[in-house]
Amino acid sequence: MKRLLAVVLCLGLLSALVLLAGCGKKETTIKTPEGEVSVEEGEGGTVTFRGEEGEVTYRASGEAPTEEELGAPIYPGAEYVEGSGGTVTGTNEGQEITTASGEFTTGDHIDKVISWYRGKLGAPMTETSSPREASWLESAENYIVSVTVAEEEGKTTITITKMTRK
Repeated sequence: MKRLLAVVLCLGLLSALVLLAGCGKKETTIKTPEGEVSVEEGEGGTVTFRGEEGEVTYRASGEAPTEEELGAPIYPGAEYVEGSGGTVTGTNEGQEITTASGEFTTGDHIDKVISWYRGKLGAPMTETSSPREASWLESAENYIVSVTVAEEEGKTTITITKMTRK
């Protein structure tokens, strides 16, 4: 009888541990020649890396980033490339840096898209004819926004990235 009770208790404890392992956070420590890095997988698709020099949190989202997050307008009708966007926040020596980015595509001709961005952002910083591409860069004391329009496989690709420092 005692043996049966011990087996039932062990199975119950094992079941509880398995259920708890599936909930909440998962943390792993990786040892490298440069030191240890702690990797924590959290809820909502977040992964946090912690080391001696600071902490970086990555949050990926299946949703398209907003114009506010990107700091630049998104071309009307452009489709978000699933999985291309995300937000990375890193902290080092008390300074926080956040990067948000996303890639969008449209069937509109690249000249039309460049013209639209020219009307919104002014003259591009660089523009090439082969391959056809244009880039804008806006920077201030605490942020940098980059917009690149390129021709790829018969489509026009728009890549927008914003880096903010706090």
